Amino acid sequence: MEEMKRIPINIWDDFWEDDHIPEGKIQETFAYVEDDSISHDERKQYLDAIHDYMNNYLNLRRDGVEMEMFFYESAKKYPQWVGTDMENMLFDRWELRIKNLTHKRLYYLVEELNEADFEIGGVPFDIYSES
Repeated sequence: MEEMKRIPINIWDDFWEDDHIPEGKIQETFAYVEDDSISHDERKQYLDAIHDYMNNYLNLRRDGVEMEMFFYESAKKYPQWVGTDMENMLFDRWELRIKNLTHKRLYYLVEELNEADFEIGGVPFDIYSES
């Protein structure tokens, strides 16, 4: 396996716009490690580090933001794909689910996380937001 240069963390930005949230809905997104060559255990470790930092240093709860780790299995959402030509689209991954995060706050969150200079084993994190 090729040595990793950066750990890519994507905080998905495709969720309700700040001024256009339908009644009864909330802004909800997730962060994940965008590299399938990294083991599930390592990806969870990286997301746990970011989760801990966000809880302990960024005071997101004050803004009403809620977070939880979640193991996403797409086959549970799309069981009809199992055994079909679509099966190769199925995947599993750890996600840090984030609720009540505005797009404005997301912009600053990405900056704050990158300024924290995360690294594990000498490999720095590359934190960005895109869909």
